[in-house]
Amino acid sequence: MKILILGGTGEGRALAEKLVDDHDIVTSLAGATSSTAKIVGNMRIGGFGGEDGLAAYLTQNNIDRVIDATHPFAAKITDHAVSACVKTNTPYLRLDRPSWTLPTDTDVIFVLDSVEAARLVARTSSSAFLTIGQKGLNDFTGLDTVKLLVRAIENFDENLKLENATFVSARPPFALADEITLMQNHQIDTLVSKASGGNATRAKLDAAAKIGARIILIRRPPPPDSDRVFNVEDAINWLLNK
Repeated sequence: MKILILGGTGEGRALAEKLVDDHDIVTSLAGATSSTAKIVGNMRIGGFGGEDGLAAYLTQNNIDRVIDATHPFAAKITDHAVSACVKTNTPYLRLDRPSWTLPTDTDVIFVLDSVEAARLVARTSSSAFLTIGQKGLNDFTGLDTVKLLVRAIENFDENLKLENATFVSARPPFALADEITLMQNHQIDTLVSKASGGNATRAKLDAAAKIGARIILIRRPPPPDSDRVFNVEDAINWLLNK
């Protein structure tokens, strides 16, 4: 069976490793970060050209199944994949990352987007730790009374202008002790994150709770109306039964 995995996550890599011995696997990466962990099977990098481009790719490459293991916030890719699979009658599965179990010993506030998060930080924080990736950081410009610690996987856009900001480039996983030390050194009172889930970045939530920092989480986009599982084993079972 020829399977297209829409990847870029640890879940996508783990799925490819489980399937590669028995199936023809192609993992597609959007190319959002320049450093890519080793992926077994075939790999392609770059977009498809929207849902029509993806539909054409599925047909031209005789793809039998599509498993979408993209980041929980990659909503546009997921929308295009669902539409392309409907057009080509290709079975589609969303392999989603389980949400975090949230700390109960600190304030956790959900917001709709980075704009709402920035407004809340402006009103309530004196030193905030931003871990939302690079998209949305411009919404935090103008917060000249708030010290910002900003972390992302890649080096930052040189055109990004944030007042009172310290920038850190680092790749997960992150250890709890290191996260506590980092937040204490910068006197963080607010952590801002996407509600992405996953073990690799979980420690920042526990660190925030340990030091009594408020947690602001940007809500996930709604999931697609499709078959959906939350672990690699269930994705394999879906393949066997679809």
